Amino acid sequence: MAGLNRKLHGLLVRLPKGFEPFFALVLLAVDAFLLNLIFLKVFNFWLVEIPDEYLYVTSYLRVRCLLLGIYIFWGSLAGIFNIKAKKGASDLFFQLLTALGASFLSFNLIAFLSRHIAEMSHNFPRAVFLIALFIGLFTLFFVRIFLFTFFLPHKKLLKAVTIGDVQTAGQMVRWFHRHMPVRVIILKHYDASDIENLASFVVFHHVDEIIVADHELNLDSFWSQIFYARKEEPHHFRVRFAVNKAVSGGLTAMKTLDGYPMVTLSSRPITGIRAFGKRLFDIVFSAAAIVISAPAMIFTALAVKLRLNGSIFYKQKRIGRFGKEYDLIKFRTMKLGSENESGPQVSGEDDPRITPFFKKLRNYGFDELPQFFLVLAGEMSVVGPRPERAFFADQMPEFQGRRLSVKPGVTGLAVVNSRFYTEMTDKVLYDLYYIDNYSLMLDIKIIFQTVWILLFGYGTKA
Repeated sequence: MAGLNRKLHGLLVRLPKGFEPFFALVLLAVDAFLLNLIFLKVFNFWLVEIPDEYLYVTSYLRVRCLLLGIYIFWGSLAGIFNIKAKKGASDLFFQLLTALGASFLSFNLIAFLSRHIAEMSHNFPRAVFLIALFIGLFTLFFVRIFLFTFFLPHKKLLKAVTIGDVQTAGQMVRWFHRHMPVRVIILKHYDASDIENLASFVVFHHVDEIIVADHELNLDSFWSQIFYARKEEPHHFRVRFAVNKAVSGGLTAMKTLDGYPMVTLSSRPITGIRAFGKRLFDIVFSAAAIVISAPAMIFTALAVKLRLNGSIFYKQKRIGRFGKEYDLIKFRTMKLGSENESGPQVSGEDDPRITPFFKKLRNYGFDELPQFFLVLAGEMSVVGPRPERAFFADQMPEFQGRRLSVKPGVTGLAVVNSRFYTEMTDKVLYDLYYIDNYSLMLDIKIIFQTVWILLFGYGTKA
């Protein structure tokens, strides 16, 4: 076995620096050849006894360039042409499944919306298309396994800082060198007591990896300095830290590192195809919500105009992504000057500043509807952490950290668990769980729960 491993190791090819784009083009060419070959072979086999077989094959040939373009688009977002993005076999399979599945759905959507494309592919047998995609998925998967086994990317140089126990940090660095195509350069080692100076060093030196070898180290102030204090988008970096084995079973984003758990957190937790999918979902959903809720918005606007003095809309500065302020827009449900004497207050379920009529509107979420225009504008997302006012955020800036790495939402996980909060710590726990476990299905589930709560409340009290 050892001799076989040495022989295989001698066949490995390390790509020269800057050669990855050419390798990506080779992958694309291989994919295009194999997918077209598989499609044509499946067509010929499936339709061999049909007299007008050429009509079906011609339908495919007329749209193959469009199909390839769609595949390149989704494949690039999924990272299937990037050898440096190579992960485990399951991750690679899922990336290919995502790219091919999204291509199939996108093509059918385009054919549904475009009469010209529909006419070009009117004889296109979708069942054959699905069979070919299924065969193509496994073919491309095994071809990539082969290529990624014998062709290795140029080793990337990563700048890192370590914190905590030196021996544990050294084990983590050695794992990087053994298991990943990287070389890690340690720029500086910090003691756990010196964490206040970490954020400025990471930003100034553009650090790629922060290796925390102390499972008891609190990173709240670090994340607060990165996202809240700077008011700028940070560069992409990862924080990897060892955690207590006794509690590691309940942690998210956990990976095994030489027998002990390691948590990996990114400064940009939602990127690539997930970010694109979330933004596309935001646009489609918010546009539909605006159209459907137009009568409710007109009714609310008239009610505010007739019952309250002043403007219909209420604008308030809120903390958005990366700590930047923006104007949150709502229908006004309080009288003008409601906070002149009391100062800023957190709105509660029995807020005396709200009349019973407008309390009813707020219970059904009518006051929040204008925020869908902010979603279309890109200031907010349909689902995300609810934005805080600067007055309250300044009182506890340590909690304004990673929750600011994503756009604020019209609704969120904290909203569906309890609509009114007085403790910011509760919000943070829900927000961090949402960020670490984000998926489109989680967004849909939170939206469904939000609608259910608005219509029927939180359930019967005991």
